[in-house]
Amino acid sequence: MDLPARFFDYIVNLDVHLTELIAQLDGWVYVIISVLIFAETGLVVAPWLPGESLLITSGTLAGSGLLNIAILAPCLLLAAFLGDLSAYAIGRFVGGRLTRKPRRFIKPEHVAATELFFARHGGVAIVLARFMPVIRSLALFVAGVARMPFRRLVVFAALAETLWVTIFLSAGYFFGNIPWVKDNLALALFLVVLVALLPSGVAALVRWVRSRRR
Repeated sequence: MDLPARFFDYIVNLDVHLTELIAQLDGWVYVIISVLIFAETGLVVAPWLPGESLLITSGTLAGSGLLNIAILAPCLLLAAFLGDLSAYAIGRFVGGRLTRKPRRFIKPEHVAATELFFARHGGVAIVLARFMPVIRSLALFVAGVARMPFRRLVVFAALAETLWVTIFLSAGYFFGNIPWVKDNLALALFLVVLVALLPSGVAALVRWVRSRRR
């Protein structure tokens, strides 16, 4: 089977291939998903990694019976929380050196926008930023640079992760429990990813239009 035909077969029969993949990886599936959720904020330089789309997709797979929600939910909560602590630590101990000059993934305009966001909303900014792409990846980094008290950080970060994971994972889980979704999992997952990526795509388009006008 040539590459285009194989790709088409994978998309059309995505539910079958996912079932096989999850069966082969077993418990490692939860580890892989958790690492991706951790890395999006924990590495600071990876805002392009999937966030909401991965939560909704994972929830849909759990709702359709391919993953165990009782294992998935605590893993993702812990991964997101540890990711925030990692970003905070990086910002606190090496943030000053990283922001002195422009870098490929840590852009001054993104850091400035996040700092302004913190100035306007205070500690609640950590909760609000969790629902905003790019700013989410820099929020805890900036909190570390600003030396936000650690106890206060933990409270707001725990609240942010609980709301974020619960909302998007539950949305995917209940969507995955719909009979039509179970019978048409490949199409349903495609629609889930498309809808989840739409806000980021619109934001990127707006930035591109503004840059062209300048």
